[in-house]
Amino acid sequence: MYRHTPQTGVDTGENTDADQAGTTAPGRHTSGTVVVSTFEELAPALPNEMADLRRKLTRWLGELPLDPGSTHDITLATYEALANVVAHAYPDGHGWARLGAERTGDTVTVTVTDTGRGIPATRPRLAGLRTSGGRGLLLIDKVTDQSDIDSGSHGTTVRMTWRPATLRDVGAA
Repeated sequence: MYRHTPQTGVDTGENTDADQAGTTAPGRHTSGTVVVSTFEELAPALPNEMADLRRKLTRWLGELPLDPGSTHDITLATYEALANVVAHAYPDGHGWARLGAERTGDTVTVTVTDTGRGIPATRPRLAGLRTSGGRGLLLIDKVTDQSDIDSGSHGTTVRMTWRPATLRDVGAA
């Protein structure tokens, strides 16, 4: 599991468990015949940090037997979710984004979490409306097999799931 924890004393708005200190190598274990590989990073919600998270996720995805189209879709949707954290979660400009990913069998799940202000219930989500952006969530819905959003005063979690054909093929072999 990849992990990054900020400097000691930096308030991330999240619990800090002792096992989160430092960066560790990719974790892989098997549960029966199901391969599990995980990735997790925490970074300040700044544009250059989100770009760095995208690069790290892309490297992790490169370790999986994925086709380029699946890797592109996962990276694109994840970056949209990360960009939303930067653009919307923290109006004062100070906050954190957590990026987690897991491959379990033939499924890849990516989760982007913040502890910001949440998505307003009245926010329009229709393409073509004049909003600040407004197409990221539609794009995420388009390129994922499933996406779920949990948002409120506690922050927002975007969970995206894919079942790439290449992983189904690997499991059948």
